[in-house]
Amino acid sequence: MITEFDVKLGNFINLVNGWILGSISETYRATKNFENNSTPLVAFILVSTTIDFFAGFFAGISDLDNRQASQIYKEFVRRYMPNYDPEHLYKDLRCRLAHNFTIGSYYALIHKRYDLHGKVISQTGQKIINFENFYEDFENAIKKYVSDLETDNDLKNKFLTRYQLGIPAVFQIKAEAP
Repeated sequence: MITEFDVKLGNFINLVNGWILGSISETYRATKNFENNSTPLVAFILVSTTIDFFAGFFAGISDLDNRQASQIYKEFVRRYMPNYDPEHLYKDLRCRLAHNFTIGSYYALIHKRYDLHGKVISQTGQKIINFENFYEDFENAIKKYVSDLETDNDLKNKFLTRYQLGIPAVFQIKAEAP
């Protein structure tokens, strides 16, 4: 028997695969080759801020004006992206990118260099985040979270609480021909 949770989880998974992952992938694809002097910085922004979205479901927030965003972001990272320092990921990447379009001194962002991900630049002490690795780790975090949702009743209840606040959507409106 299909439950309310199953329907909502299906809607959520469709949103994640299309609107979220699709948008991030398209943004990266459009900027990865430096065309028009572009860089994948916005793709980094999308991933780092989308972690907030998942953290809200993970924590079961019931108010979008949540004053605990920093804490739940870090908890989500600890559980689902353990190879990243939650404090630095939140402060030096997510907050700096989202609010100032810059990053803190802890990270150096690159792409197309899987071999350098997680390494530290000896001259600056910055830890390298390669976009492809970061995105793959993010996708794996989502898969693990969804898998946990299917078996953890506490997570299910938190998911349903957050789901009541709505999930984002952008609709396509086709213009009528003149």
